[in-house]
Amino acid sequence: MNSMDKMSAILLVLVLVTSFVVIIVRHENRLAFVQLQKHEEIRDQLQTRWGQLMLEKATWAMEHNIAEDAGTRLGMSTPPPDKIITVQLGKPD
Repeated sequence: MNSMDKMSAILLVLVLVTSFVVIIVRHENRLAFVQLQKHEEIRDQLQTRWGQLMLEKATWAMEHNIAEDAGTRLGMSTPPPDKIITVQLGKPD
């Protein structure tokens, strides 16, 4: 085998090895991209849930503020049980 044949054989092996490396890297890249999309979907779901919780927190805080304002600024308080009157509505005819 002359040196030209050896060089061709080495180049052929290098081309094959490089091709396999490219295939492996592209496959790993696809897997990583799929995983990234899954993580982004989970992130979006968590952000949506966080927004819902913040809205709920604001709602509870507003109700607390209303009750507090009624007591402090307006002097209102919950009446004792003997002062509470329940009104029953009749069925409409």
